[in-house]
Amino acid sequence: MALELTDNDLLILEVLRLERFRSHFLDTLPLCFLFLDRSYTLAIHCSEPWLVDDLIAQVDHLCRYAWIIVGAYEISIWYAQEEIYTTRTHALPQPAKQVRQSRA
Repeated sequence: MALELTDNDLLILEVLRLERFRSHFLDTLPLCFLFLDRSYTLAIHCSEPWLVDDLIAQVDHLCRYAWIIVGAYEISIWYAQEEIYTTRTHALPQPAKQVRQSRA
């Protein structure tokens, strides 16, 4: 039996992922608007400048949780309709090195 998700199902899952992510940063993110675009960039729109400072101070944790919980490739922090900070949430995977085995 194949699992088929409707557009509504996907929207509900996205909202739940964003709320779970928000719950890990209760001092800052409940005061921000979160938006995940089609290229998996998580935009965080801050209502106050001190929120930007707090988020940038904890950007390592922010990136880790955004990658694991939301699946975001990048985080973009905004204030007053201006992008203040952007970063990737994870390092790109390195290609596996092939090891040549010698035949004896």
